[in-house]
Amino acid sequence: MIKRKKSVAYCLLFCLLTGGMAFYELRYSLLQEESKVEERVANTSILLGEWIKGAFVASDYILRDIVYRVPVSALQFPATNADEYARISKLIEDKYKTLPHAIGVGLNDKNCIMTHTPSIIGFDARQREWCRVPMHNPDIQTYVSNMFASNIGELMVIQTRKFPGDEFSGLAGIGVDLEFFSTWLEKVMIGTHGVLAITDQNVNLLARKPAKPEMLGKNVNDPIVKAFITSSENYKTFRKISPLDKEPRLYGIRKIEGLPFVVVVGEADRDWQAAWMLHVWLTIGALVILWVLAFYTLHIYWERLSNLVELKKVRDELEDLSLTDALTGLANRRCFNNVLDVECHRMRRLKAPISLIMIDVDFFKAFNDTYGHLAGDECLKLVAGVLQSKLKRPQDLAARYGGEEFCCILPETEHAGAVRIAMSMKDGIADLGIQHEGSAIENHLTVSIGVATVICDEDMNSDIIVNLADERLYQAKKNGRNQVASED
Repeated sequence: MIKRKKSVAYCLLFCLLTGGMAFYELRYSLLQEESKVEERVANTSILLGEWIKGAFVASDYILRDIVYRVPVSALQFPATNADEYARISKLIEDKYKTLPHAIGVGLNDKNCIMTHTPSIIGFDARQREWCRVPMHNPDIQTYVSNMFASNIGELMVIQTRKFPGDEFSGLAGIGVDLEFFSTWLEKVMIGTHGVLAITDQNVNLLARKPAKPEMLGKNVNDPIVKAFITSSENYKTFRKISPLDKEPRLYGIRKIEGLPFVVVVGEADRDWQAAWMLHVWLTIGALVILWVLAFYTLHIYWERLSNLVELKKVRDELEDLSLTDALTGLANRRCFNNVLDVECHRMRRLKAPISLIMIDVDFFKAFNDTYGHLAGDECLKLVAGVLQSKLKRPQDLAARYGGEEFCCILPETEHAGAVRIAMSMKDGIADLGIQHEGSAIENHLTVSIGVATVICDEDMNSDIIVNLADERLYQAKKNGRNQVASED
């Protein structure tokens, strides 16, 4: 039972250790995978930011070309020189055609009045952000606005550049529609359930992938993005469940340097965790197999343990049979000889006496001939019971020596004490009252007993005391049986 409890404890400990190791490995691999996603989101936001920034740098070169080729004196409304107006209008139209997604190129005078434009000539743009900010900030030479709706309802942003000079003398501007931003998003691969977005600093949505046209130009009411825009941070990661599609994602948001735009990159948990989840199931499967093998091994161990217990039981029974007399239950002669040798050796060390009582059932052959062998067997069992009952100490041994002969070993017993025990045995057997008409002494069963006691020394061995007891038993028989012989 103890071995079984220990084996169960070891098996459970093994399962706990392997389970803990598997959990740690899965947790570590999840953190590693999440770290890769964070790096990927950051790199994607950098890439988008650099593309957009590069596009505005390229368009600024066109604005530079315009402001250096158009004289400030031509910025008049209404125009006073039709030929010059036509030349400049053609110039800016040619430049406009070189810019994909440009809505148009326009010029404003020092009062922000539109002098050249594909839209409305003479429009006062002083309240427009793209004109108002550079007009009142001498240090700003080029400026990109947040998204706004034009006079004809188009959603756009405008990039402007001042005409050269110490004083504000006018500016050139390029209108860019929102398709410009969507184009860059389409170049980026994102997971099936991922999202890419670009907003301005007013948190107005400029582009989104996957596309949601109905949301373009609308304010994104996201407190995290709003707080980020007003903070000094340039990049931030966070986890969030999208209010639009209820998809949990890992997001990275980045401000585009020098531009009023924010790039948002979100990878869905179920996309980037898909490979990890496969790893989880494989690990769980391997762990379950390992646990099943562990418990199967435990089962096999228990079976073998049970077999060993049974085998030990059988061996013990065989050993008992080899040392026990099958009829009387007393020790057999083999056991008697072994114990006597051991006790003689022990008494020799202690220099103590050892006594031996040898008993023989009187006229037992006649008893068998008269009453039969079955009755004889029962008789021997009863005699054995009396002998065993008279031995009170655990170190004393009663044995069937052979046939109707019995021997008793009494270590550390003086001769007088051994004689008293022998007399008690004789009387106890007589008191059984077993009928024996073939007895020449009484009409019941009797025994003859020989008692020998020696002090063990170097010259003493077990044969000496056995021979001495046997001689005294012979003396008891010679003197008429039913008696104890203890002296030569």
